[in-house]
Amino acid sequence: MVKKIGKTSIKSIVRAPQQDRSRQTVEAILESAVQILETEGLDGFKVAALAERSGYGVGTLYQYFENIDAVMMALVELESERQRQTLLAEFSDAAARGKKQTTRDLVDMMVGAFSQRRAAHRAIIEWVLSRRDVRMIEGRNTFLGQMLASVSLRTQGLTMQRLLNPTEMFVLSRSFLGALRTAIWNDDPDTTSPQFAQAMADLVDGYMYMVATRGPGTPEKKADPTAS
Repeated sequence: MVKKIGKTSIKSIVRAPQQDRSRQTVEAILESAVQILETEGLDGFKVAALAERSGYGVGTLYQYFENIDAVMMALVELESERQRQTLLAEFSDAAARGKKQTTRDLVDMMVGAFSQRRAAHRAIIEWVLSRRDVRMIEGRNTFLGQMLASVSLRTQGLTMQRLLNPTEMFVLSRSFLGALRTAIWNDDPDTTSPQFAQAMADLVDGYMYMVATRGPGTPEKKADPTAS
């Protein structure tokens, strides 16, 4: 029987390795997990298959992961962290070279990250969509929302005297990731086209333009005095 996931991060789900050798073991297990998902999908993602592919015994796997769902949750966390590190590295490098990054540049980076090992990404997305508890954990991607908002404002030459509120952050990050993940999940060939990337950039820029020019809050709708 599969245990319900009751933890909220890779640090708490993985029985945290304290030594370099243990960390290397966890990394090898997760890499093997991605390989299985890429070639076999969720149907072939079993503890026995993971033990065989990684070269570690089942007992070793359970030293670091509570169950197979914990491995999947670790992959979700790992994907998010890799994307964060990639974006930070790319933008830091561009800043050092004096190159201005635009919304389209950010979109291209995200599309490129998801386009690698597409089958594995599809399997991970399918698993996330099937688990309400995981969707709640994933909830708001604050880092991505902040990146999208700040880059879009700079791209359009707009300014805001405040941060996005939680609702705005949720809508921005989830609409962007939702569109991208759905395209990957459906294996849509258009995902790699310039038109798709531009449409995604337009989605972000259009939303941020409306938020920035509307002001700090949504005006209350006045009652119609002629209404009975």
